[in-house]
Amino acid sequence: MLRAGVTALSQDLKRQLARWQSAGLIDARQVEAIAEFEGAGVALPGAGQGGGSEGSITATEVITYAGALVTLAGLGTLLGTQYRQLGVVGRLAIPGLVAIAALLVARVLPGERARARRAQASLVTLAIAAIALFTGQLQAEILGGPDASIPPHTGYRILLVAAVVAAVLAAVFVVRLRSGLLAAALSVSLLVATIAYILLLQVAHGWAVEAVFLVTGAILVAAAEYGRRLRAVWATEVLAFAGPSMAIITAFITAQNGNLPLEIFGGLLAGVAFAASVYRGSAGYAFAGGIGLFAFVLDIEFRYFQSSLGFAVSLVISGLVLLGIALLLARLVPRLRR
Repeated sequence: MLRAGVTALSQDLKRQLARWQSAGLIDARQVEAIAEFEGAGVALPGAGQGGGSEGSITATEVITYAGALVTLAGLGTLLGTQYRQLGVVGRLAIPGLVAIAALLVARVLPGERARARRAQASLVTLAIAAIALFTGQLQAEILGGPDASIPPHTGYRILLVAAVVAAVLAAVFVVRLRSGLLAAALSVSLLVATIAYILLLQVAHGWAVEAVFLVTGAILVAAAEYGRRLRAVWATEVLAFAGPSMAIITAFITAQNGNLPLEIFGGLLAGVAFAASVYRGSAGYAFAGGIGLFAFVLDIEFRYFQSSLGFAVSLVISGLVLLGIALLLARLVPRLRR
């Protein structure tokens, strides 16, 4: 009975979308976005023939994911074990050819439906990683190749430039493909760029480091809110998790010397992220805030309340925090349907 009801509902939605499109109220791209958002899993008006739900994983996707992962692993292994033997041409040509091949295959994949875009996202992510390797290697070759003595300061600059290039490319393709995988690539690239920037400028620990990560977190949160306007569900939630998490975790890490105000600031950031998850109905903010609040309680109890009544009380608080996180996520996660 349930399956029959779902099928009837899907067919009704399909007819409604076709009627709205034929009336000129929405275009084909909007039809696709509505169907994905509602999780209808039906063939879209004007689309090619073929069975199956857009939410299902096809053999083509699995092979594409596996191929991209294996290629990336092989690329890293080759450069890591045969670096000097490859020569300057090989060290530059191999990541360059991998990037070109991945982009070409992504370009010729048929269609713009969800399954095709997911497969394209894995290939584009591979291409971005290869381009980042090429960018870093090109800088190293300009500075003298494998036999050059590159000081740490220059190494950090090479890493920063490569990470920024990867972040820019990931941001462009996130807008185009609206993929959670590419949003993760963007987040990792900005994380690496931020760390390289801190090492390059030799920023001291504490509030200065936290300020840099706050800027990075704000960029990712702004990207998440923009993705929310585009209804890019998974990309939005990945960015919503990554942005606050970076700033929250950095606050706890840089407060290891006993900087209590910085620890409290990290806890406040976690509380803000948790509140944002309620206001926005976002599982990404909920995970970031929930993990941050739990880490804050544990950090405080282990640092200040060991072997005391406060330790036991803080354990109880930790349990209540976990129950609150579970309750909130139980209400938010169902919204992440495709």
